Amino acid sequence: MKHTFEAALAQLGSVTTLALEPCTISQAGIAGTGARLAAAEAGRGLVIALSRTMTSAAATVMPEEFAGSLVRQLGRWAQDNPDAWLGAIEEISTQDVTLTITVNHEILDDPREPPGGLWRAFGIECWARIPARTPEEITRSLITVASPALALALNGFLEDDEVTELPSVEPLPEGALTTVKVNRYERNPVNRLRCISHYGVECWACGLNFGELYGPPAAGYIEVHHRIPVSTMGDGYLVDPIRDLVPLCSNCHSAAHRRNPPYEPSEIRELLGLPPKSPPLPAIEDLKG
Repeated sequence: MKHTFEAALAQLGSVTTLALEPCTISQAGIAGTGARLAAAEAGRGLVIALSRTMTSAAATVMPEEFAGSLVRQLGRWAQDNPDAWLGAIEEISTQDVTLTITVNHEILDDPREPPGGLWRAFGIECWARIPARTPEEITRSLITVASPALALALNGFLEDDEVTELPSVEPLPEGALTTVKVNRYERNPVNRLRCISHYGVECWACGLNFGELYGPPAAGYIEVHHRIPVSTMGDGYLVDPIRDLVPLCSNCHSAAHRRNPPYEPSEIRELLGLPPKSPPLPAIEDLKG
């Protein structure tokens, strides 16, 4: 079981592009195997606990002991962006995952409505009934519950002096110019994680799964294609991770950009002689509107 947990954490790191380091968790009534975000100062980041039975998998994300700024930021974000919070919650509900959120140590009766006031603590648990026997099945089940929990929690990250090495994962327009140590165009890891959590790590166009083809070292790797190029997005363009983004393998991603504007993933399938995919992606004209 230890090996499968380590494999799940490695894949989760590949999916998020954030470095995770294994740790032992003993807080909020949870004791067991988990990981923390390696770039955060000790005690000031997030931890994710993983658990598995013969028939189910669960993941719980919570702040570390001195991560009060992250807790407050997630609370402010949820209260200031109720539509974005609701969208994230409803997105999780489509993934056959049971979501439980605690704020200030109380379970939310309706997680779609973020509580007001100051948040001092939170916990985000995703649980799913997923029988698994083989190590590969166990790993996949842990990724299934860990990805949506972590995607929601990552909205709590502040970009301040205490965590300057962390990517900014506060909800931002894709391509927004941000300042950490130098100006750079930021591709939001939250959007990436939400996209992959919805579509999976298989290439939408050709179906390639790096982990199945190359084995454990490549498990969880996939590129995320912006259907509207980042360079053409105006200031304030807010990306919908399900409508605007799609996972593509390196080959299909490169092929898509052989034209300007890029080939649509559905067109890549046509080039490969593959049938139309159901359900299809939204029309590119709808995105622009």
